[in-house]
This record gives sequence, C-alpha cells and structure tokens, in this order.
Amino acid sequence: MKIVIAGGGKVGEALCTDLSAEGYDVILIEVIEERLTKLIEKADITGLVGNGASIKAQLEVGVDTSDVFISVTNSDELNIISAIIARKLGAQHTIARVRNPEYFVNMNFVRDELGITFMINPELVSARDIMTMLRFPYAYDVESFFRGVVNIVEVEIEEDSFLNGKMLQDLNTSDEKVLVCIVDRNHEVFIPNGQFVLQAKDRIYLTGSEEAIHEFWCVKKSPNKRVRSVMIVGGSRISHYLIEKLIKKNIKVKLIEINTKIAEEFSFNFPEITVINGDGTDQDLLREEGISSYDAVVSMTGIDEENMILSMFSHSLNVQKTITKINRKMLMPILDKIGLDSVITPKKVISDLIIRFVRSEGSTKSSKVETLHRFLENRVESLEFIIDGNSRALNIPLKDLKTIPNLLIACILREGQLIFPGGQDVILEGDRVLIITTKKYLDRFDEILVS
Repeated sequence: MKIVIAGGGKVGEALCTDLSAEGYDVILIEVIEERLTKLIEKADITGLVGNGASIKAQLEVGVDTSDVFISVTNSDELNIISAIIARKLGAQHTIARVRNPEYFVNMNFVRDELGITFMINPELVSARDIMTMLRFPYAYDVESFFRGVVNIVEVEIEEDSFLNGKMLQDLNTSDEKVLVCIVDRNHEVFIPNGQFVLQAKDRIYLTGSEEAIHEFWCVKKSPNKRVRSVMIVGGSRISHYLIEKLIKKNIKVKLIEINTKIAEEFSFNFPEITVINGDGTDQDLLREEGISSYDAVVSMTGIDEENMILSMFSHSLNVQKTITKINRKMLMPILDKIGLDSVITPKKVISDLIIRFVRSEGSTKSSKVETLHRFLENRVESLEFIIDGNSRALNIPLKDLKTIPNLLIACILREGQLIFPGGQDVILEGDRVLIITTKKYLDRFDEILVS
C-alpha cells in the first residue's frame, strides 16, 4: 500500500515511524529539508522537499497512484486544500487533520461535498479520551470498544490488594463479568492464562463493562468516587473541547490560563465556568484557588515538563485524579518512574486512529479491523473485528480453534449481549470480537488462525 504524508511535524513523524514499521510504502512531503532528512534517516521512508498543497509536488511523489493521502501540517486550511487536490488527482482515500472547532460545525459538508474521506481532530478525540479517564478515577489508562460497551482499564495491584497472590482461575470473575487480559510485570508483558499468579506492583488490564469493572475493582478495594469538579491548567484546544463536555455533565470547572487574551476568550465562550488569569505553575496560586478541593486536575499547558510538575504537585496534595498531556515520547519512561496517573498524548491518539483506518482499507479480505488500541509502548494491541460469513473461524468451538501464540479472544458482542467466551463457545457471523495480542500488524481476523 502506498501512503503519502504531507507534514513532518510531531504527528507526521509518528505516522512515518508507525506506518513504515507496518510495512507500508511511505512518502513524506515536507517544506523543511532538515526535518525531512532526519525522518528519512529515522524511518524507512522516502520524501520530497515541498508544499503538500502543490499539485507539482503531489504529482512528483505519485499521489495520483496512492492508496492513502494524509495531510497533517499545522494549518487546517492547508490540510483541507491538500486533501481536496489529492482526491482530484486520484488518491483512493484522503485524510486531513482539522483542529479548529469552527470547521467541525460544517464537517459533514466538507467531508462529503469536497471528497475528503476522513477528517480527524486529535484535540477533540483527546478530550473524549480524557472524559473516559474521568469515569475511572482509579485507573491509569482506559480504552473503549464495541462503541463504548466494553472498556479495557489499567490498574495497579497494591500490597494489601485482594488480588495479590491470587491465581486467575481462582478469581470469581465470571460473576462480575470482568477478565484480566494483560499483565505488565516489571515491564515484561504477559497475556495470562488461568494458572497465572498475580503479584503486588503488577499493572493489570481489566476488560468488561463500565459497571462491571467498577463493581469488581472498587467494591473490593475502595468506593469509586465520581468526579464532580475539575481544575484545568492551560487554555489549549483540548481544553476547549473538554470544557464543552464537562459542562454538559454538570461538572464544576475552573480554568487557569496565563495568557490574558486566551483567558478572556474562555471566559466569554464559557460563562458557566470560573476562569483565572494567572500562572498555573505558581503553587501559591494553585493553593489559593483550592486545588486540593478538586476531584481531578488536568494539566494542559504547552510545555511537557510543566504538565509533569503540575501533576506531581497535585498528587502530593492527594487530588483523586491527575491527567497529564505529554507530546514527547522520550518522556514516557520518566512518567512511569515518578508515578503519574493518566497521560494523554495527542499524536498517539491520531496515529492509532489513522493506523486503524489504513489497516481496514488496506485489507480487501474478510473481517477487517474496526477499532485498534495499542498498549505498553505498542508491545500489545487490542483489536475489534466484525466477523463476516467468509471467516474460517465460524462455528468452531474455541477450544478447537488453533490460534497464534500470545493471543486472547477477550470477549464477543452478539446482538447486544456481552459474552466472555469459554472453550465451548463459538464465533458466529455478525459477532463483534475483541482480541488481545502481542502479534503486530494484524489487519483481518483470520490472521489469528494457524494455517
């Protein structure tokens, strides 16, 4: 599959690295020669110095014969124009990153009438992810599948936990409808079986409905306190979308923004919230504004280190939930060591979405990828498939299904009913199936089967 990317910034870099690693033919158009050279050396790609909206540049890299064109420059307008041109030249699919909230009012028109296949807003998707994280204050990470019916939630086992020393087959999880699907022990990843024994400090990933996970984790550990108030530091685009969603949920919001003009804009656009024009890194100001009384603190400044320090300070004041925006991948190992709660990385959000789209469109075969999330520095993938009538797995008891190693069929959604399958269960046409695997680059369900 031939993929052309316009824009080699943070998101473009992530896409070049991830898509080339999956074996796709990636060509980058980038205006800054030094940046292009660096990415060509880093990833297995080719490239051209030029403007992504230039017809000449697009023709030179062969957009007219490309399968997917992706524009992720810093300009919404340039991304839209580039995608329109690529579509007119013959690109099979076009994707544009569009961040301005005003454009999303007319998103359907722009997409349908102008021929853009997929418009993606990483800030909007990040805000949705933050809202999901706020529903699970005790979790480090949360991902949703089956259109929100099922979640995978990352938690840590403490010394006094009821799970410490337990063998999975001895856990009565069938009653709670919860499955332990991944274990991270000292950075070693396991797809556990029934004989696996859990230990303190294990990071485990629970699969189940929101209600079932709350019941399983919180009733046995501590009550799940609902988030009713949120302090946001930094008036970013993510903050804009997040505040819209928090207001709809009647959650109390206070925003601290150092830039006077931006603070005034937020105050005008959102009269329902409290806006403070001040330095969110000033600990005296934070105390004065009652940071310790808020259920959650979301650090959204434009500087990763500031966000990390803010979350550490919030954690020291026993704030129930902290969420930290981080852009640089190199900081991720540090986050584990300092014990921050939840982290949101916009470029990973957009990369996962685009990879899911590319895998789905790149497969002309049955049972394509519907949803994709990657965990533990991309060492584990969770994939949702809708099974069609051509699958070789149909009507075979799972105990007789020969699958690749390190794979778990976590759950099945059938006509609205959630099933945690046993050996006698079978997969039927129309089922939504969630699998967990350390095998990378799957793009159709039958690839889990041993030939």
